[in-house]
Amino acid sequence: MISSTSSVLFFAVVLGTLLAGAVISDLRERRVSNVRNLGVFVTGVLASVLMRGAADGMWQVLSGVGLALAIWFPMFALRLMGAGDVKLMAASAAWLGWQGTLVASLATGIYGGLLGAFWLLRSHGAVSALNTVATAVRAPWIMKLRPYEARDRVPYALAIAAGVATAFWISFGSALRSA
Repeated sequence: MISSTSSVLFFAVVLGTLLAGAVISDLRERRVSNVRNLGVFVTGVLASVLMRGAADGMWQVLSGVGLALAIWFPMFALRLMGAGDVKLMAASAAWLGWQGTLVASLATGIYGGLLGAFWLLRSHGAVSALNTVATAVRAPWIMKLRPYEARDRVPYALAIAAGVATAFWISFGSALRSA
């Protein structure tokens, strides 16, 4: 079991690098690949086991991934977000455990709302954005009927990365501040 400040800093850099790669991929290609998500998951399992021991580390992984899937899979099933985004959140949950995943999910929802508003304004302008929001509130089923291009999709990996970073900071910030 490793719990020194330098190991927390090392794992923060690793997680940050992996999430940055996912964000860049999502910005460029509008998708987060399975290989990237697998990398986040595998390193999360290793980090959790090394930092907490085998039993506690695996409990953290299973509880975090389970909660992430319970929260985010319905969003995919309703076609509100892509599978790569759900897998990125679940893979990141291997680093966080259930408490961190809950914080990350709440933070991601906030960041995602802000990102979505910005993206809508940037893509369509203020008047069109207000009309779109009014339609979404008044008749949300119509929203799925309108075709959209890949460039119009919100790169949600950015919100996920910010949410995971927030949860990681809340969990390990005191160790990082003392580094």
